[in-house]
Amino acid sequence: MLTVGYRWAAVAKAGLPAVLLPLAAGYAEYIARGDGPLISVLLLVVFGFVTVVFLPLFLRAVVRASRGAPLLTIGEDGVTLHSARVRLPWSNVAEVRVERRPGRAELLVFVPVDAAQVVTAHRGTPRWFARGGIPRVGGPIFVRADQLARPLEEVLAAVRRWTSAPVRRREILRNGPAGR
Repeated sequence: MLTVGYRWAAVAKAGLPAVLLPLAAGYAEYIARGDGPLISVLLLVVFGFVTVVFLPLFLRAVVRASRGAPLLTIGEDGVTLHSARVRLPWSNVAEVRVERRPGRAELLVFVPVDAAQVVTAHRGTPRWFARGGIPRVGGPIFVRADQLARPLEEVLAAVRRWTSAPVRRREILRNGPAGR
């Protein structure tokens, strides 16, 4: 079994916007006061919503990373993305892709044979994550390579040990949804 943790630099980089959101919300509200109460309230609601949604996600990642919790586990039963609580058995892995898009880090994607089975096997937030990831990137389990605390080649070697599903590298020349 291979357990991969979080790379601290990725956690810090991803969290910077989340930490700045409350400050931006307060500043936007301060500036909007002169434009009238409606604009002020709208800005406060929008920034407040974004802060309430994204700040807990970042804090959860920081707590998980500081406790040494795994990000990804690859073993004989399949692959698990612990941050989203999504699991995919090897029997439902059609292929494993490493995608590279212009200006972005490589993305490791586990593509399912039966996407509907993956979605129905999960409940709550994991189901929402899996259902959203499949049309966006092609799989319910996906992680940027720069977030992994181990080298990507080491992760791919573990994948090859546990499954006969093909491992492919794919260069995407433009940014957009997978498969288009």
